[in-house]
Amino acid sequence: MMNDELSTLSRRFLRFDRWIDAAVFGNGNINDTYRIRVEQGGVPADYLLQRLNHQVFKDPEAVMRNIVSVCNYLLRQDYGYRVVAPLAALDGHFLQCDASGNYWRMFPFLDNTYAPEGQADADIAYKAARAYGAFARALRDFPAESLAETIPGFHDTDRRWDVFLNVLDEDPVGRVKATQAEIEAMLGAKPVFDRISRLKKSGDLPLRVTHNDTKAGNILFDNDSHRALAVIDLDTVMPGTVLSDFGDMVRTFAPDRQEDAPEEVRLREDVLDALQRGFLEETGDFLQPAEKENLISGAAWIAGEQALRFLTDWLAGDVYYKIRHPEHNLVRARNQLALLRVVVSDKW
Repeated sequence: MMNDELSTLSRRFLRFDRWIDAAVFGNGNINDTYRIRVEQGGVPADYLLQRLNHQVFKDPEAVMRNIVSVCNYLLRQDYGYRVVAPLAALDGHFLQCDASGNYWRMFPFLDNTYAPEGQADADIAYKAARAYGAFARALRDFPAESLAETIPGFHDTDRRWDVFLNVLDEDPVGRVKATQAEIEAMLGAKPVFDRISRLKKSGDLPLRVTHNDTKAGNILFDNDSHRALAVIDLDTVMPGTVLSDFGDMVRTFAPDRQEDAPEEVRLREDVLDALQRGFLEETGDFLQPAEKENLISGAAWIAGEQALRFLTDWLAGDVYYKIRHPEHNLVRARNQLALLRVVVSDKW
């Protein structure tokens, strides 16, 4: 996007004396983010200007209502972390539309911070787990049912299973015959999903505010002290169960390789231990027994659900996920199925 367009958009949010520059920021797969620099009162100031992907988030206004509501609540709590709340535009709204119908928003920029890239070690995992745990603690009394589902059915594995079975039956691109081993492994994982479904339906898992993208890259750390400063990227904050947030931490932190690596995946025990310790230090005194007892079930569930999504997309003809080579989704599915096996056999 051209600097003059970004400058024009920025003036809807900010009053500034001089536009300095803008640069693409981060490596997010969904939204387009720019670090902008302006001069205000003779002093350079940085902000993040971001295009919210309304193809993924079909109701951008609902996304922003969730974020603003949660941020305002956090600001009133004894939270201990920075709250990176969106900035209202000069007209009072949190979203601005450009001529092409794209939705834009602005956030403060936290200087001297970083979001971990690649494999996080046990120390980073522990600090991140504490931050996500503190997020859950601060929001434990928030009325989760008041939040919108920004991606409807995001962790409705029963529905995703039905979609998988339909694709399996229809075989739209003729891949079923050559994928029997992966399909059998997926069918064998059904008890994991059934267990979570029963726990949800029984009421043993309270409805809570969940982040739903608890990877290392959504925690900002101080460059100097390496202390966790803020939980960011609240687009997927929705009502849910704490098992999905812990499960996603295990899925993204604990494996010894990336989710699209073709080699057999293993759990890094020191990282898994750090995640459990950090998360429970913040949440252990208010989680219900069924939540604490089933955290590892959450890890099996989320790994399995991701395998289900990758395998469904492979069988459907790669219609959802971006791929970098023809068998990318199949490799991803195998990786997550292997992770599921490790979690179930070693920990469940």
